[in-house]
Amino acid sequence: MKHPSFRSLLACGLLGTGLLATLQGAHHFQTARDSAPPTQAEANLTYADPDGPGPREAGLARVSGELVLDLKDDVTPEQISDLQERYGIQTQLNSIHAEGAQLRLVDVEESRLPELLEKLAAEPCVESCCPNYYYQLPVEEQAAAAAFRNQPANGFPNDPMGKYQWHMNQINTQKAWPISTGSDVVVSVIDTGVAYREYKEFKPLEDLENTRMVAGYDFVNKRSEAIDDHAHGSHVAGTVAQSTNNGKGVMGVAFSAAIMPIKVLSARGGGTLSNIADGIYFSADHGAKVINMSLGGGFAEATLRNAVAKAHAKGVIVVCAAGNESKGRPSYPAAYDGAVSVSATDFQENLTFYSNYGPAIDIAAPGGDTRSDRNGDGYPDGVLQNAPVPGQATRHDYLWFMGTSMACPHVAGVSALVESLGVTEPAAVERLLKNTARSKGKEGQERGYGAGIVDAQRAVWKAGIEFGIWRLALGLVFFALPALAMLRRGYLLGLLMALPAAVMASSGLFFLPLMSSAPTAPCWMYTTALPSWGLHLLGAHMHGNPLLFSALIPVVLSLLVVDIRPLRSLVAGLSAGWAAHLTFAALTRTVAVMFIPSLIGTLWLLANALFLIFLATVLGEEQP
Repeated sequence: MKHPSFRSLLACGLLGTGLLATLQGAHHFQTARDSAPPTQAEANLTYADPDGPGPREAGLARVSGELVLDLKDDVTPEQISDLQERYGIQTQLNSIHAEGAQLRLVDVEESRLPELLEKLAAEPCVESCCPNYYYQLPVEEQAAAAAFRNQPANGFPNDPMGKYQWHMNQINTQKAWPISTGSDVVVSVIDTGVAYREYKEFKPLEDLENTRMVAGYDFVNKRSEAIDDHAHGSHVAGTVAQSTNNGKGVMGVAFSAAIMPIKVLSARGGGTLSNIADGIYFSADHGAKVINMSLGGGFAEATLRNAVAKAHAKGVIVVCAAGNESKGRPSYPAAYDGAVSVSATDFQENLTFYSNYGPAIDIAAPGGDTRSDRNGDGYPDGVLQNAPVPGQATRHDYLWFMGTSMACPHVAGVSALVESLGVTEPAAVERLLKNTARSKGKEGQERGYGAGIVDAQRAVWKAGIEFGIWRLALGLVFFALPALAMLRRGYLLGLLMALPAAVMASSGLFFLPLMSSAPTAPCWMYTTALPSWGLHLLGAHMHGNPLLFSALIPVVLSLLVVDIRPLRSLVAGLSAGWAAHLTFAALTRTVAVMFIPSLIGTLWLLANALFLIFLATVLGEEQP
């Protein structure tokens, strides 16, 4: 019986496929009313009721006579002009980066606020309208300089003060590094900035010397240099990605990740809602895959909720401090849908005295307690990182802070570890973090641990090893079709060439960390499956590129090698493995295909996987 030609079958397949994305106690954000007010030069604040007998109460600090107007992204200049003319107002972009999100400020008389808040919110081109609330870091702080900075350390890592970072041991940080250190993931730290470079009188932190930094922005001073003139943001950034094994200072959770410094809070620790929302939009638009917001307040506003939702929709996991008010609920933005709310634990894994609690918490992480020394090392049980000295930001030291602000970046760092392994869809990252957390049971969840204490080792094991096993198993199942054809024809050489290609395309050599005693992960080129190489070549924000998460590359290769028998077999294995990788991504929804809506993206992956199975079978059967 005459077989149909390879080119005919391929053409039919292509046609078929063608029919088918805290400083509380020490460090946490709260309303300015609860701390020393900023100077009048910093912000013209009022505590008056902005909307009369409405949902907003008096007492929350806000910028007097200023509204935040979040217009729809596709609003036209004509609509903006019409809105301004009808209401007798002038709007201005919050920053040079706010045009895409159409985040605008409106200066009006205080007496007009109740009317404008009601009427502007009802306009078809307006997403939200709210007062420009103001948030402020408490002035109290507990920090201790480390007099032992030059003590030598042996082994890996060689950071001499790492032994005082009990919080890294609590989440099993070092045990995660043989599988992932967070490479090629950008973490945005939306805070007081980061002491990452020299600028005027400010110097970079010594223990950020090897930490990769990407361009951020200072929304307070409207400049590209997001310099920390406080301390909080640098401390948070250090927990995420402090330079590690550099013979200095301390460790960071995901030390190969990059930090995007976003300054939304001033030297006094205060900032506006509009700048925070602008910082979220900037981060999502400029390649961040993780946002850390160690900030919050007690009042829900649509502007911030929309910013979090849009960042989540763009593939960014938003990690937020639950709050330090010792209340049975998280603050905002932690309480919004799409945000991961993080409570704080102490050295003994108890919830701290300051942490918010209750069933709305998603997960817990070490936040510390600088009032105690329960581990008996002679130093406070706070979270230790390199940071400017509060109140003297041109001086640097190694400082203990406490707060849910400090717990939050531990979770952001573990998120980066997971994303570096190819789990980049934010809902999938959150799901994995919760499934691998050290549970405190149903009672613990009700109390405020959420799913439990984040565990870096268990998270990367699941993302890197368990998921690798499933991808490999699928790859071998799909490979059976062309392999049986080759065996039937007695073509053992083709089988030997096809099998490694199937493994590399389906799962990569994910098991190499289990065979090595090295303290960090092997080269990604060996451990990452071929369709996910874009994760490292282009960055995590480009993971799910449809050029790689489709049948395109195997199809092109098959056309190039159609008349070369050994290479046909190799591409057959490659196609089977590629199909397995796409199928796993579709079934687990760990990756969102770029530019394609979620449901259609799943269908896209499955359709391309089916065609690749067909292609692999044809390549295995049809020999010239």
